[in-house]
Amino acid sequence: MRKRILFAIVLGGAILFSFFVVRHRVFLNNFLHNLLRKSYSNTIQLNSTAPVLAVFSFQPESYNHTINSFLHYTVQLNDIDDWDIKGNEISQISDSIPLLITVETWGRNMFSTRVNNPLEEVVNGKFDFLIEKLCTQLIGPRPNVYFRFDPEVEVPISRFPWQQYTSAYGDAYRHFAMLCKTYAPQVKQVWGPAGYPGAMEFYPGDDFVDAASVTIKSDSEMPLKVYPTDYSVAYDLFRRLHRLRFLSKPIFVLGSKNCASDSINNQLVASISQLINNERHIIYSTENFNRTRSKVVSNQQRKIEIGLYDPQSLLNNEPPVTVEHLFADFGNLDDGTFQNSFNDVVKRGHDIVVTFEPFRNPNGETDLKVLQHVTEGKYNREISKFYSIIMSTNRRVYLRYAHEMEIPITRYPWQSQNPIDYIKSFRYFMTFVDSLPPTIKRVWGPAGDRGSLEWWPGNDVVDFISIAIYGLPDKNITDPEKQESFSAIFNRKFGRMRFVDKPIFITEFGVKGPEDYQTRWLEAAAKVIRQNPQVIGVNYFNMSDTPKAWGEIKPPDWSITEKSLHSFLKALNESL
Repeated sequence: MRKRILFAIVLGGAILFSFFVVRHRVFLNNFLHNLLRKSYSNTIQLNSTAPVLAVFSFQPESYNHTINSFLHYTVQLNDIDDWDIKGNEISQISDSIPLLITVETWGRNMFSTRVNNPLEEVVNGKFDFLIEKLCTQLIGPRPNVYFRFDPEVEVPISRFPWQQYTSAYGDAYRHFAMLCKTYAPQVKQVWGPAGYPGAMEFYPGDDFVDAASVTIKSDSEMPLKVYPTDYSVAYDLFRRLHRLRFLSKPIFVLGSKNCASDSINNQLVASISQLINNERHIIYSTENFNRTRSKVVSNQQRKIEIGLYDPQSLLNNEPPVTVEHLFADFGNLDDGTFQNSFNDVVKRGHDIVVTFEPFRNPNGETDLKVLQHVTEGKYNREISKFYSIIMSTNRRVYLRYAHEMEIPITRYPWQSQNPIDYIKSFRYFMTFVDSLPPTIKRVWGPAGDRGSLEWWPGNDVVDFISIAIYGLPDKNITDPEKQESFSAIFNRKFGRMRFVDKPIFITEFGVKGPEDYQTRWLEAAAKVIRQNPQVIGVNYFNMSDTPKAWGEIKPPDWSITEKSLHSFLKALNESL
């Protein structure tokens, strides 16, 4: 009986498929032809939808201005065996007119474009012949030429094939740039992100970049809903430029079909230039261009702080614990709750991580403009009281203010705000006391998510960087085995801090699940921590997360047992 049913299902499926093929044979023939045909041709085309509209620089005394005469072409490299591009149109353009040539690496056909990794193929030399011809036959000795290689790589979408293989981008860009320096050394190399959050994570290095570019409302990012797409053109451009403030290179501004070209005018350029100049001494300081790294202490020299956020004091009294985590806000500061908790930690002989969350005023009301109000002095009385508490002890205090500001949500009113407002508020809070005692260490606390460095407040007001590492990458995941490893999260978030040079305190981390799974996860985490001497402290979040943050979903419980804690500590010591 079961065999008959199975036979009937297979037969029915075959009949339906045959019917589909008959009715749609033209579509299928065209699809298979495009999928498997021998090769697309290499092409060159004037790119009128993405004109070069302006140029900016964060260098002092730079001349930011609109651009009228700058032609933009796109070259698609598809057939790696045959250079079939004619340069007649290029040769007829006056050498005085600068050319931006966006070079895109695709594939022979639809199948290879979507299956093969075009960036690895660049690194492996498969495009070398085309790159040589691009330089020698299309460009030759011509001046005023800029190459822009495989743009918008940071946008998490698959509009271009290289956006799916971002780990190979840096090597591919550098390979392309070095070949170009050999065959056409006069050509400038343009690193071409869209300016989407997290762009600097894909920066290929100062030695290989002569200029950069951003694109206003690019087609790549318009379908995405994680970050706002309805910014005004002025604010949109400011944010894209701000994300690239660690570059000393010129930054070209490209338009798109989603942005009217005349919206980038002299008035807009002048207003953004004035904003940059107003914040030149800190936010847009040339210190951002510094790439030197401080010496890292060895494992033998370093002492790692072991801490907990453990409001129920389930593990606080364990001998290896050296630091406890407290959260403060204007409410628990005003009613004395914070002071009592602080005093209890001091009595236990521990150092303290204090995260100050400025989201409710003393009346318990959420202040949606809290960053500006702190900077304006509205909360001076409360901040003064707070400092009097944390300066009343000789214990070390790690002071973290307005954390996880970069996450594109509004769980806290300081999240997803103008980075200048955040930076000014952070600096005001951290410099509220003229001379801090050496026992108070200032902590800048992003989650470590995409685009964290937009909110970097400056080297002079940060002693440590804090990141948060939770195994649960998605609220809808209920199977603990699907959590990410500590190593995967740490490496991703640590890489985002490459342009700032501070030791790291992991002030929040946690994993949910059965005890044996938590123990294995923590033991693996210990090895990663010891292998990275930049990490000077870890602080486990030993409780369930806040229910309100998870809506209808049960919040994860990060709590661990004494056994799991000691397994973690043993693995940490064995990693020496």
